[in-house]
Amino acid sequence: MARSSGRSSIQQPFVQKRSIGPWKIVSGIILVVLLLVLAFYGLGGWHFSNEINSQAFEVHPPEAPTFDITLDSVEADAVVLRADPDAENLTADGRFGLLTEAETSLVDGIISAETSGGVSTVRRSRVPDESIPAAGSAVRLDSFVWPGDPQTALGLAFEEIELEVEGGQAGAWYLEGSSDTWMIFVHGKGTQRNEALRLLPVAVERGYHALVIDYRNDPGAPRDPSGKYQYGLTEWNDVAAAARHAKTEGGQDLIVVGYSMGGSNVMSYLLQSPLRNQTVAAILDSPVLNVEASVDHGAEQETLPLTSIGLPESLVSTAKWLASWRFDIDWEALNYVERWRDLHTPTLIIQGTADDTVPVGPSAELARIRPDLITLVTPPGVGHVLAWNADPEGYETLVNSFLDDLGV
Repeated sequence: MARSSGRSSIQQPFVQKRSIGPWKIVSGIILVVLLLVLAFYGLGGWHFSNEINSQAFEVHPPEAPTFDITLDSVEADAVVLRADPDAENLTADGRFGLLTEAETSLVDGIISAETSGGVSTVRRSRVPDESIPAAGSAVRLDSFVWPGDPQTALGLAFEEIELEVEGGQAGAWYLEGSSDTWMIFVHGKGTQRNEALRLLPVAVERGYHALVIDYRNDPGAPRDPSGKYQYGLTEWNDVAAAARHAKTEGGQDLIVVGYSMGGSNVMSYLLQSPLRNQTVAAILDSPVLNVEASVDHGAEQETLPLTSIGLPESLVSTAKWLASWRFDIDWEALNYVERWRDLHTPTLIIQGTADDTVPVGPSAELARIRPDLITLVTPPGVGHVLAWNADPEGYETLVNSFLDDLGV
């Protein structure tokens, strides 16, 4: 009997090991990178296109005011305020309304400010003869200065009227004047008529009839057919409705005033309304003249989620393209600077250099192209629609001088 040698008589199959070449490694890396890039721009662009739509175009219900500042102490000529450093208007210099839920008073410019332990302490000047809430009160600083209406805020008699606009009626304040000139005020996006209260006394002192209007998408006014803000593409019709009302009531010369997006509405009106020829002057405070530029301006102040890295321009461009496709946004139509040839109205533009909402660039470009019509004033270090607050007397003098020069 043969003895086994202990070795298996079954031969193992020969397995050829394939080596992974450099090209396959490089191809794999390229594929992974491409997938990551597609995910970054696809998901990131989709997310930020939602942000563009939500923050710039969607209509949101008015937010309840927050009284998130503590009136720490009251001195003979100053008040001391304490709050989170991000509290609205806490460190904005100039005159503001100091409001509690039941009281309204005024405070002036900042004397000193410091931040320690995550809390800012700001000392502001008191306005002579203004009563101040008690120390310990929860307050807020209101850039529109006064809540309420012309009578409650300024002691100015007015009438609440309804204007016929597309789709229904929109409310307005009417203040009777002694001349045949009417001044029409158009507030900004998502704000209220009291935005105009700061400049309203100038209209009254000059003898103008004054009309402070609501427009589509405001509470109580008709909705725009799109359901969104259109930055003047449709809202100009509501400004025109106010102008028609003024003409019907005997108005000869019209002056229009617009704040922020209200400036878009006014500019669109000036470019296409038949009544633009009866509009002798316009005053625009921090106007949105190029919506895409405003989106870019806001994006410059944003960072990628969970990082401190700014948004790449390529990602912002992708988001804007997606927004235009998804939400039917025509960026070109929303650039009023490009329509400078159709502008015929002398216009005063006031916009601070520290405006973090609307860039001053489009205003400067329009002033450069049309120096025959545009007077641009850029107060240094002043934020969005805060030029009056920074210097009330200077602001009113500027407006009066502009109107005096036009002889209206």
